[in-house]
Amino acid sequence: MNVDSQYSEQLNKKHFDFLHCVYKAPDLNNISSINISLAYIAKSINLPETEILSISEYLSTQDFIKIDNSCPPWRDEIDRDVSITSKGIAEVEKQVTQNLSDSTERLLRSAPNLENVDIAVEKQKIKRYQVLYCIYKATEDDPNKYIRLGYITKDIGLSENQVISITNYLIYQGFLCNIFDLDSINYAVCITYKGIAEVEKIASTNKPKNQVDQALNVSPNHPFIDEGRLQELKEISSTQLKFNCLKLIKLCEELNSNYSNENYYATAMLTRAIMDHVPPIFEKTYFIEVANNYGRTNSKNEKKSFKKAMTHLDNVQRSIADDHLHKKISNSESLPNANQVDCIQELDILLQEIVIILKKPES
Repeated sequence: MNVDSQYSEQLNKKHFDFLHCVYKAPDLNNISSINISLAYIAKSINLPETEILSISEYLSTQDFIKIDNSCPPWRDEIDRDVSITSKGIAEVEKQVTQNLSDSTERLLRSAPNLENVDIAVEKQKIKRYQVLYCIYKATEDDPNKYIRLGYITKDIGLSENQVISITNYLIYQGFLCNIFDLDSINYAVCITYKGIAEVEKIASTNKPKNQVDQALNVSPNHPFIDEGRLQELKEISSTQLKFNCLKLIKLCEELNSNYSNENYYATAMLTRAIMDHVPPIFEKTYFIEVANNYGRTNSKNEKKSFKKAMTHLDNVQRSIADDHLHKKISNSESLPNANQVDCIQELDILLQEIVIILKKPES
């Protein structure tokens, strides 16, 4: 069923926007009163006052709202208050929870199949889903809570203009609502029942895992540091007295985040930061001493394997990070890629050894 035809069964689009505004306004503004002024509604849904007055009369005759006629005669009609009736509430909740479909513009009907289509073609749809999913997760504890657009920008790494544009689109499609016109990153939005239903539908759809993962995160990169290894560090950190591992854990988390978002300059620099941070755990001052002199066991093979991995980290990854940190601007540049900064195995060996050392009881 088309959205417009659905509204026309009882309410046209403007009527529904009016009614939905009355329905949501108390929650969005954290007020207990159920009375909302017509002037507020006019500003919220951007309609002329004369049209707002006409719509309010119609909705009142249909018993969707009640108009407070106790307004003093010296006040304008637009300053009158209205409240939603139980019939109005039922009408709003019926319409926003229906499974609306549009054969051409239901961007969120399914996660895009990135194996069969060009990623560039689907990227905008993915960004739209990321914005909606971000708001969904931020309001799980309270769906009526509204979220400032700046939070979204920071959380998923899109520009302010991108977030504003995408949010406007999602509002137009009925997945989000707002109280004011969107022209600033400081405005706030709230997810609608339709938006919640859409996110949960996609999450529960039986799709190949790579498609769902791709919809939530454009990058195909797996975690740079294994989540299990990171969890080991977190568990040790809570009982470790000699070394505080909070910074190490944070560096690892930021390394994973930047690698998954294809930020390869940051990946190289964070790898080096971890290398420079951990030598005291090995009772050394510099990482080159860890590479050349550390040996936990008497096994020559184990010492040789560890030294080989740490020497690679010290020689290769340190050089790559130094180059990106100190190279001056020029008229020719080539950006790093995932292959260049990949030292996943060597770094895991380093963190594995740290876990082993920190698990030992202090003598």
